[in-house]
Order: sequence, then structure tokens, then C-alpha cells
Amino acid sequence: MNTVMTRLVRLAGFGALSLSLLTAAAGLYFVAGAGHILHRELLSAREVCQRWGDRPLDVEAFRSAEDDEPARAAMTCSLLKSQADYVGMHGSEIEPLFGEFTGYYHTEIQPTYLIETAKTTADDTWQIVFLIDHDRQVTEIVVHKNCC
Repeated sequence: MNTVMTRLVRLAGFGALSLSLLTAAAGLYFVAGAGHILHRELLSAREVCQRWGDRPLDVEAFRSAEDDEPARAAMTCSLLKSQADYVGMHGSEIEPLFGEFTGYYHTEIQPTYLIETAKTTADDTWQIVFLIDHDRQVTEIVVHKNCC
């Protein structure tokens, strides 16, 4: 009986150690910002306003400017300032209001709109992201560096 108990204790200890090591590795991966999915480079509202100006948000003009990233970019500051109007909305309400999504942020359920596409490898691509929670409610609007 002692031999069986000893083996079970050793096995349980090994399992706990393995789980601890995996948890630590995952934590380091997250803290280091490694990996595409965990990386989040965002601009503050102040940085957005400085970069693209502060044109008043006109939802109809935003929706119809699907191929006009500079027009959408100019309204982004105003959108961020008024984001309380959209927080709590169901994610399915965003596309009819703002138009077809033009960007991508981890999953297709995140409403995302490109506002600046890189022209060279030295440039960045930026997008507006309506962050959606597990209930598909908008929790926040951010400006995210899409790539490169």
C-alpha cells in the first residue's frame, strides 16, 4: 500500500510542477508581448487627435467613406470622445451603423475599420476596433496598430 501511495504522491507532484511551469511560461509569453494575438499597440485619444485631427463624427459620412481612409481617420478623434454612446451596444449593431468592416482584429466578430494603410514597409497600418466582450457587447473603442 505504501508503494502505491508513494507513486501517487510523486505523480501528483510531477503534475503540479508541470502545470506550474506551463503557467509560468504562458505568463512570460504574455508579459513579453510575444505572439501576434497578445500584442496590442494602441494610440491614446490625444495621439489620435494629434495625428489625424478632430473632424466631428458624422456616422453617415463614415459609413459612406468605405474607401476613404483619411476621411474616416479624421473622424476617429471625435468617435473616441463619444465612445460612451456606443459602449454597451450589441456588436451586431455596429456594422449597420458604421458600414462594412474593413479591418481585422483577432476574430471577425470584432468590428474593425482601417483608417491608415501602410504604403511602404516603413509605414504602419492603423484601425479602429470596437472591442466586444463574451456577451457580444461593445466594451471600448480603440485605435490599434494592425501590423508592421
